[in-house]
Parts: sequence; structure tokens; C-alpha cells
Amino acid sequence: MSNEELLTTMFAVHGKRPMDAQFNEYLKIFDQLGNDKSKKLFKHVRDNEDKFPTIKQIWGIIKSMSLIQNKQAQLESYEDCYYCGGVGYIPYLLSPKRDERIINYTTEVYACKCSAGRDVPNSIRRYFDTFQDLQFTETLEGFNYAQLVTKKQREYCNKLNKEKEDGRVKQRGDKRGINTLAENNLRETLEKITGRNS
Repeated sequence: MSNEELLTTMFAVHGKRPMDAQFNEYLKIFDQLGNDKSKKLFKHVRDNEDKFPTIKQIWGIIKSMSLIQNKQAQLESYEDCYYCGGVGYIPYLLSPKRDERIINYTTEVYACKCSAGRDVPNSIRRYFDTFQDLQFTETLEGFNYAQLVTKKQREYCNKLNKEKEDGRVKQRGDKRGINTLAENNLRETLEKITGRNS
């Protein structure tokens, strides 16, 4: 199994769907470890961890398993940051009701202010330079902020899909559209007049 397949399976085993940026940060660690050591790490996380480990926790596991030597100083350990979960990227939820470029709830990422975020390329905008406050102010026990945004995204996507199924939301790109209440009343009245509904 390649490092990418190992990591995909590791996320799936814990019921997680990572953002691309998050996945890439974990993949960098796997690539630096090499395939054999990554397999050992994967088996440990799969068999011994109840929750999917943060970047900081992954480094702790790697060190406890002696998968790296001191000479591998290029491997960095990042702090366990609430905002980004140690990956350096903070998600921002975009709504299709406010942004016509998208048809479903999706996220874009910004660089965090923590040590991992400082290593993110300068081309990525900084979250706290762009926004004064976090998009969501509530907290959930056992969740970091990035996980909270992912949870919100799933909830909003499910709600939007239900609204689409119920015909309460017009789907972009659908030339047939969805009838408004007035259009439905007009159609019913015309059917009564013409006798088509009998």
C-alpha cells in the first residue's frame, strides 16, 4: 500500500473525511517516514487510538515507537493548536446561498497563526489578518475548531440537500427550475378551468 492509500485508510477507519490541506500535511509526515515506518504507524493508530490523532499526537506516537532517529532533525513537531489541529490551515465555510460561485457548502482554507501556520506558504492568506473573529463562536467538547467547521459543513449540506428534495430551494443550472407557490397555484387554477385535472 502506498503512503497515500495508508493515510486514506487511516482517516476512513476513524470515520473522518479530511480537507485536502489537512490530508497533505499528514502525508508529508508519512513521506518523510518512508513506507515501511508509515505502515507501522498506520497499524498502531488503527489498532490503538480511539480518536484520530492530531499532528502533535502523531509526532508523539512516532517518537514513542522510535520511528525516527535524532539525526532526522528535519522532522518538525507542531503545537496542538485549537484553531487548526496542528496542520496550519483554518477552514472557512462558504455558503451557496451567499456565494453564487458554488452550489454546495464548501470550505476554503487560511493559514493559522500557530507555528504550523507560520510554515504555510505566504501565498495563503492568514485567517486572523482576513477576519477579526472566528466564523463560529461555539465550542464542542472533544472537537478542535477545524473539526467543528467540518461538522457544521456536513450539517448544512444535509439540510440544503433536504431543502432541494422538498423543492424549497431552486437548484442552479436546473433549467426546469422549481415551481414557486404562485406558479403552482396558477397551474392548479388553469387545470381546473380547462378540466385537465379530472
